[in-house]
Amino acid sequence: MSQIASAQTVRIALVGNPNTGKTSLFNVLCGTRQKTGNYPGVTVEKKIGLVPSSQYNQHSFSVIDLPGLYSLRPASPDERVSAKVLLDRMEGVERPGHVVFVADATNLQRNLYLFSQIRELDVPVLVALTMTDLLEKSGQNLDVEELQKELGVPVVPVVAGDATSVQSFRRKLDQFVDQSPLPEQHLAYEAKLESVLDEFLRQARGHHQISRQEALQLLIFPGDERQWEPNEAVLELAEDAIEKLKAAGLQSPGVLTRNRYSWSRGVTEKVIQRIGKAPTTFRDRMDRFLTGKVTGFASFLVIMAVVFQSIYAWAGPLMDGIEWIFSALGELAGSGLSESPVLQSLLVDGILAGVGSVLVFLPQIMILFAFIAILEDSGYLARTAFMMDRLLGWTGLNGRSFIPLLSSFACAIPGVMSARVIGDERARKATILVAPLMSCSARLPVYVLFIGAFIEPSYGPLWAGAMLFFMHFLGLFVALPVSFILNRGFLKTPPSPFVLEMPPYRMPMVKNVAIRVYESAKKFVVRAGTVIFALSIIIWALSYFPSHNQEMGAIEARYSSLIEQAQTADARESEQSPEAADNEELANVETLKEPGDSAILEPEEQPTKIEQLQAEKERALAGARLEGSYLGMAGKWVQPAFAPLGFDWKLTVGILSAFPAREVIVSTLGIIYNAQDEEEGLKLSLSSAKDEEGNSLYGPLHAITMMVFFALCAQCMSTLVVVQKELGSWKYALYTFVYMTGLAYLAGLLVYQIGSLL
Repeated sequence: MSQIASAQTVRIALVGNPNTGKTSLFNVLCGTRQKTGNYPGVTVEKKIGLVPSSQYNQHSFSVIDLPGLYSLRPASPDERVSAKVLLDRMEGVERPGHVVFVADATNLQRNLYLFSQIRELDVPVLVALTMTDLLEKSGQNLDVEELQKELGVPVVPVVAGDATSVQSFRRKLDQFVDQSPLPEQHLAYEAKLESVLDEFLRQARGHHQISRQEALQLLIFPGDERQWEPNEAVLELAEDAIEKLKAAGLQSPGVLTRNRYSWSRGVTEKVIQRIGKAPTTFRDRMDRFLTGKVTGFASFLVIMAVVFQSIYAWAGPLMDGIEWIFSALGELAGSGLSESPVLQSLLVDGILAGVGSVLVFLPQIMILFAFIAILEDSGYLARTAFMMDRLLGWTGLNGRSFIPLLSSFACAIPGVMSARVIGDERARKATILVAPLMSCSARLPVYVLFIGAFIEPSYGPLWAGAMLFFMHFLGLFVALPVSFILNRGFLKTPPSPFVLEMPPYRMPMVKNVAIRVYESAKKFVVRAGTVIFALSIIIWALSYFPSHNQEMGAIEARYSSLIEQAQTADARESEQSPEAADNEELANVETLKEPGDSAILEPEEQPTKIEQLQAEKERALAGARLEGSYLGMAGKWVQPAFAPLGFDWKLTVGILSAFPAREVIVSTLGIIYNAQDEEEGLKLSLSSAKDEEGNSLYGPLHAITMMVFFALCAQCMSTLVVVQKELGSWKYALYTFVYMTGLAYLAGLLVYQIGSLL
């Protein structure tokens, strides 16, 4: 991207309404030569790409893809950013020297309203006319030459999916930069308004460089929050001009709106002619089916089921592959550092485990954003938002919130990231804050462990399945009233109609989808990975140090004695006669046979007594180290707070260790209980655990309480980091952690105490 900063590179801004094909054009022009970040001081995303010089264009272009907007009188954070950049009021961002206005030919009249404002910025403007192929299919024809004459700027049709069309556009863009023509004309308002405006501009430009658009905003909307602060001399001139307009009855926003819409309607009627009756196309029939009262909702459920299934199941092999790779790397690294246990644990349990915990989410993120890109580019996502708006409206959320909430059932991380499709900032914020309540796949190991250990053995598979279903949807049931409280009580979201443009159906571009997936994956690894990695190292250190304690010394002594006895027994056996050794070997082989075995395992393939003792020793040492670590001490210190929920120090340590990722509790409890098998062995260990008096430590009530706690708590460091990144402040991540943990504690307390009474 160093070429972007070079003197030969021309800065160009892509500007337009949402859903005009602006981002698709940006992607085909720049490809992967893009960099993303946030604008200074705000969380709005900035995208800059490079179009290098080639056989189609002599100049190199630095293209900034500005957020879509409907007016230079901004109404949202995205629109404010675009207006500030175009008006050269964004600190740290240089104003583009040229503007490419992307206009949708199928919605030309609406697009021209914004164009009338852009043309008044007094910068060179070129119109990129998209969707002309869809306009022709609808039985209409657009006269490009007549449109260019009416607008007074170059107009170039471009179809983003057509390589020849894109190449032609790059040639025209090169010519446009060479000539850099300023707009030949501006929209003419009432004579008195034009007279006052011209006089004000002539006088004001003696004190400050001001465009025609800025002057109109200053005179017609003096009370608005301005993107710039004029000096005193300009303000005095503006006050005089405003008085003149008031006297003439022209100091009103309606004056500009009336003129702009009248002009845009007149131009559209002049340049677009219907050449035949609009045929009923396959897209029309598909739209009626996908938006029907019954078929619309049914088809939506099917499509969402496919999306859900793909994230929840199809990503499984890829995630298993990533886990296998990091497991193999851990074994390889661990074997080479066996002489340095601290360094071995740091590399295997800290660094590799930390990196693996981040990268394992990549398949889900990439699959999710591929579907979102396909659904959004096809025009279907806008329709689903309208259908779901009725179901979510009472909570203060809107229709666009449903996709992030649904995605969070697979993983809250891509769910939170996908909330970018929500235009309203407060609704987006509320959606992000409740998305982690959805029961993600990381909670599944917890449910499976406790249901398998306590519910299924006591009540059978039917109740076990019902409990699993209930736990998966508990978060959704809680999220709706929480959203209502957030919107009505804290965010103070005012009730407002849900307005969203309905784009035409079109075929998604493979390149556009691929770039969206690549950018999303890259952003997650770079932005979230570093923080998650650092916190993983901290958790490792807390669970490892102090690296030795009194209990570990006792374990070392006990197992050293047992291993020495086993070695002595082996030495005696080796002195036996060959016939006795052969008979014992045959007996060992026979004991390895199981009903249905197709082959007999060789004795040398089985672990020896000494190897078994060594493995038991390592597990016992790991459990003792964890109990005596800072994390273990913290668990014992915090345990009284969890006692009302029925949790002892072991379950409390499991809860604390699960902060990096919920499923970590399974391996933590496996270490504490010295379980030889992480799943089945741990189930048996938990169900058979006894207290000092010989009574069962845990029962079904403990299992249900633990699952309810994990269904609602914020035990996911990765999610909290992404919440901070998406909302631009740690206070939101802290708020999410506090309210979810408090909610989980309260729910668990009620379940355990009421269950104990019953």
